[in-house]
Amino acid sequence: MLTATRPHGLAASIPSVTLPQRLRTAAADAPDGDAVVDGSVRLTYAELLGRAELFAGALHVHGFAKGDAVLIQLPNWWETIVVAWGTWLAGGVVLPVVPIYRAHELAFIIDQVDPAVVVAPQTYRGYDHAEELRDLIAGTRERVVIGVRVVSALDRIEPFDELLAGLPGPPVESSPDDIALVLYTSGTTSSPKGALHSHRTLLAESASIRDVCRLGANDRVFMPSPLSHITGMSYAVVLTADIGAPAVLLDRWEPEAAVEVIEAERCTFTVSATPFLRGLTMTYAGRGTTSSLRTFICGGADIPPELVRRAHAVMGTAVVRTYGSTEMPTLAMADPFGDLDAQADAEGGVIGPSLMAIRLDDGVAELVARGPELFLGYVDGSLNEASFTADGFFRTGDSAEISATGALRILGRIKDIINRGGEKYSAAEVEWALLTHPDVAEIAIVAYPDETLGERACVFIVPSAARAPNLRQLREHLLAAGFAVQKAPERLEIVAELPRTASGKIQKFRLREGLGWVGSATERESRT
Repeated sequence: MLTATRPHGLAASIPSVTLPQRLRTAAADAPDGDAVVDGSVRLTYAELLGRAELFAGALHVHGFAKGDAVLIQLPNWWETIVVAWGTWLAGGVVLPVVPIYRAHELAFIIDQVDPAVVVAPQTYRGYDHAEELRDLIAGTRERVVIGVRVVSALDRIEPFDELLAGLPGPPVESSPDDIALVLYTSGTTSSPKGALHSHRTLLAESASIRDVCRLGANDRVFMPSPLSHITGMSYAVVLTADIGAPAVLLDRWEPEAAVEVIEAERCTFTVSATPFLRGLTMTYAGRGTTSSLRTFICGGADIPPELVRRAHAVMGTAVVRTYGSTEMPTLAMADPFGDLDAQADAEGGVIGPSLMAIRLDDGVAELVARGPELFLGYVDGSLNEASFTADGFFRTGDSAEISATGALRILGRIKDIINRGGEKYSAAEVEWALLTHPDVAEIAIVAYPDETLGERACVFIVPSAARAPNLRQLREHLLAAGFAVQKAPERLEIVAELPRTASGKIQKFRLREGLGWVGSATERESRT
């Protein structure tokens, strides 16, 4: 059984309820209200609760015990949400993993968590997930393998539809401080780490977003980010039940399809990464129409201020920068109802009862944080000592500054601070400036080793058209913007695309590896 490795007790301000209690309340308050929209499939809250209870009953029949984990490797399908809620109703722990993971990552996670049940599609995008998982766990202890959208049942694979033909299981009492979720960092690091969240920490996160964004049952949450990521799990699964609103799912990201779904369902709220915002902005601009989205919360260190301003102008949507991670889902956020410049230029002030501070780490200002939604530690408890300060703050690994008014501005990962001959500067500020160059569509800047200066900067660019800029043009662009010449990249790589996680964040450690900058695992950490 998974247990908290370092309980912090900071969520005491959150009511002592569990996730199943939240779902039952939503179903009682609005049984006929939309809960999940997945293409042509629509589930009301009564239907969502009913199917989740049947899944919990099927787990009980198979000997599932309180505290057992269910590994879920599913896309943004309605079944994903049913399985998550069914697991919580059965007193279990949800262990979502992104569909792009294969045997290497899955074996690592299965070895650490030892799930009792695995749930996967029979096939998805041409890959047989259920059979791979069946083969992967062969020879180990008996586990249940559940295939979703099964065409023909394979040996030792239980078809999901048949499980829902059974009976609900007996009630299982959970505590608000029981572990509810194990979420592995989604691939910006060289090796994933499993972060532990409880019912209470997840509901604390939901409460903070609900309150600052003034969300309620009349909202409709659009979710293109993977449900296997902290964004999808927090806002399409937990938040929607917390406010009694529907989650409108998009399985495959395609901006035109996304706009069709948003407008058909009259979605009002979403939380996604920069690539999703950029795609929507371009699509709405091409259509010449505004969006039904009232608020777009955009997280990540690569949010250009000019993109926020343009999206607001094109879509008529309040685009708000935010800061969070798998470990601390939301620490700071600009005011969704406030000033546009404040929304574009910084991540805003701390939200809820959380705390943030700046600590010096080898001369670089590192952001540290704590609050009710802070995770309880890693599955591998040996990682905790280096991840927390002596007074219980989480070391984010991000360089940041906090203004006199309390606004947070992320400067980049500590490892994204370029140290050129002792002069340190943020890669992010140079990236934002170069993104305004007409020939630059996407960009990432990383350090590479240099015998004379220690580090120099290499820029990876996806050109906006057939024409690609050269280093001289990029240097002139930065000088015209008022940058010191020392901040201009000294190496250029033109690429067709940048390596990204399933949630759209750039995997800079992969770019560094290609430049010969390998370093230790600690040196290659990135926020998820």
